[in-house]
Amino acid sequence: MRRIGILTLAVSMFLLGVSRGGALLPVHAEPYPEETRQLLEKSLSVVELNREIDRISALRSGAQADIERNERLLAEREMAIAVQREKAGHVLRSYYMGYKDFWMAALLHADSLPKIIRVWDTMDLIVQADHRTMNAYAEQYRELKSGYERLKREKDDLVAVESGLVAQRDRMNALRGDLDRELAASGDEQMLRKLMDELQAYWRNVGLYEVKQHFKALASAMTQLPDYVKKTPGIVQTNGLKTKLTLSDRQLNEFLRSQDSRFDDFSFKFDDGLLTMEGDNGHLQVTIQGRYTIENEPENAIRFHVDKLVFNGLALPDTTRAELEQEFDLGFYPQKLIKYVKARSVEMEDGLLTVDLGIGG
Repeated sequence: MRRIGILTLAVSMFLLGVSRGGALLPVHAEPYPEETRQLLEKSLSVVELNREIDRISALRSGAQADIERNERLLAEREMAIAVQREKAGHVLRSYYMGYKDFWMAALLHADSLPKIIRVWDTMDLIVQADHRTMNAYAEQYRELKSGYERLKREKDDLVAVESGLVAQRDRMNALRGDLDRELAASGDEQMLRKLMDELQAYWRNVGLYEVKQHFKALASAMTQLPDYVKKTPGIVQTNGLKTKLTLSDRQLNEFLRSQDSRFDDFSFKFDDGLLTMEGDNGHLQVTIQGRYTIENEPENAIRFHVDKLVFNGLALPDTTRAELEQEFDLGFYPQKLIKYVKARSVEMEDGLLTVDLGIGG
């Protein structure tokens, strides 16, 4: 009976996935049975892992091209510095083979002030030229050494990228193997594969774009949050050198909806150390959940980390969360609110975001 139920639901979902004109429609009209939901999540994960592999492969190609270009540049620089090294060597040899004694003797034997001045000017010109030669060599040598150190870091980064590529390929192959075995055992493999194909196509053509647009809107709104905080009485409270920022989720909802109409369909909630964002605009259901942490490099910031991302009832993998987190900055920068302060702690409980701020240092 369970197999028949899954098949019936799969058929209905599949039909919902295609419009009259053949365009893709949302596939979240009914809750999925647990077995179907897990299969669909895995199928989306396969798509996203494959996209991550493409991204890492592009990074690897770019890194390899950079390394090859820098190796050529360093080889050319080594040839150029060889000429400068010979000049520097000539200067050093002149100092150790008595040429300085010659000039000192010429200076001592000059029998008139004009002669002394001419000898001194000549010595000064030679010394300045020697300094320029030595300084040029030293600078070129430093640049060459720095170039090789940078090249080593690039090679180390390439090794890390290649390791990540291998890991993601292994992960995707394992997931595909699990998916194939579960589909074969389902008894409804053909219909479930059609459902997966439609869902994957909807995600690639519509879902991913829509999710990114929401993240982009959030990132844009967050740049305006400091101005909202400054203008809203009671959010910032100061006591001596201590400052506390308290923002309610009601205020956050009002602020975001004033920034972009798409957030009219979203709700934001602070609780249990997490910020949870949930929205449903009739064709797209999204849940974003994450936490804020204090970071001091490259600057003091309250950064948002995506712990959970659910699209139309299906959880997306960590690679998608990491990509969105990296591409869109949902953080908050205290010094854009008050100069010279730093965030010391951040908490989210009972509908409130609380940030303790102190003088930087």
